[in-house]
Amino acid sequence: MAVVSADHGSEDLNPSHISISSKQTYTPRPFYPSDIHEHNKDEKNSFLGIIDGYVCDCSNFVNDKKMHPGGIKKLLSTNEAKIGATGKDFGFSFTRGRNAHFPDTGKTFQEGVKAYLNGSHDGNKKYLAPQEVNFKPRGKVVIVGVLVLK
Repeated sequence: MAVVSADHGSEDLNPSHISISSKQTYTPRPFYPSDIHEHNKDEKNSFLGIIDGYVCDCSNFVNDKKMHPGGIKKLLSTNEAKIGATGKDFGFSFTRGRNAHFPDTGKTFQEGVKAYLNGSHDGNKKYLAPQEVNFKPRGKVVIVGVLVLK
């Protein structure tokens, strides 16, 4: 998919090419679309957003509405088909489509994905521990798992 402009993220920053190490004994926690919808419908101060296929707790941006430069309305629409790069629900990307972000954002998220996939377990000895990704000075997201489309 084409990048919006030269000052926006490029395909090489997309985390889709990053794979979990064969030595890793833990796996990303799976989330299904129904899990995301169920969580987001009742929560007022919590929001799970899908970014490049990773489920992220974006509550930091929801709780401090000044944090997200595009505004809270834009943030809360990230899971909708009209927003993402794929034209389908949950298709939002930092590096693809009309909402591609600046390269530093894509790079920061890519580094967060690498840290998440190389991390430790979350206490249940099955899934990877959540990984905080800081977008200084704007705020942070926490990678908590991956989206599984049925």
